[in-house]
Amino acid sequence: MSPFDRKESEVRRMLDAAHTPVPADLAARASARGARLLRRRHGLHVTLWTLAAVAAVLFAAWAATTQPWAVPHTQPPPVFTW
Repeated sequence: MSPFDRKESEVRRMLDAAHTPVPADLAARASARGARLLRRRHGLHVTLWTLAAVAAVLFAAWAATTQPWAVPHTQPPPVFTW
């Protein structure tokens, strides 16, 4: 008997056996769980995008007030004469 024949006979035996009963409300419970997961995921995405937008606005406000790209104002070195 080849491995394919053995697997095929095992699958046929499993399909011919009596199946365990499926709860009547299984589809409703699965649908409710899926909807809950989607709501949670959507809420997480909205929260993260909101935090990213707030961080971008705060960074822009900080950069506009401190101007980190500008060269710091320094005094010229003192001139020494002999």
